[in-house]
Amino acid sequence: MKNKLAVIIIGKQNSGKTTTIKYFDKIFDENEKLKKYYRVGWRRLTMFKGKLDALFLLIYFVPASPTETQKPLRDRLKNFKPELLLIAEQLNGYEYQNTIHFLEKNNYEIVEFVLKNQSNQTWNNWNKQNMNEILNKRAIDIGDKFKDFIRERIK
Repeated sequence: MKNKLAVIIIGKQNSGKTTTIKYFDKIFDENEKLKKYYRVGWRRLTMFKGKLDALFLLIYFVPASPTETQKPLRDRLKNFKPELLLIAEQLNGYEYQNTIHFLEKNNYEIVEFVLKNQSNQTWNNWNKQNMNEILNKRAIDIGDKFKDFIRERIK
């Protein structure tokens, strides 16, 4: 069993990776606020709302992909290995393989969600009419992966 989890949102440039991460943060933030600016760093999220409001997770966010920033994940994290990571990465980006290799080497369970150029499904494109619905479903899918990971470790 892996002792760390990395959830990766994969898509082309300007496909909604960072928007998805921002919305995930909004849904599980104790104040449910969408932040205007978004940077790398820790987020304290209430993952079990309504059941255990006192239980929160610290998740380290990398909302701009290592490919787009031209900063490999290994260089960004160095000796720091957060237990829970949420990362954006570019589809077929030149840092993608380095990111996966770094995560595997450091004992991360890896979950990938791939954004596609289709319509009418959770991980496909949205339009103005269904944007909030799609982003809400994505946030729940991501949250479920983090919650399942925690549940498995406290059994």
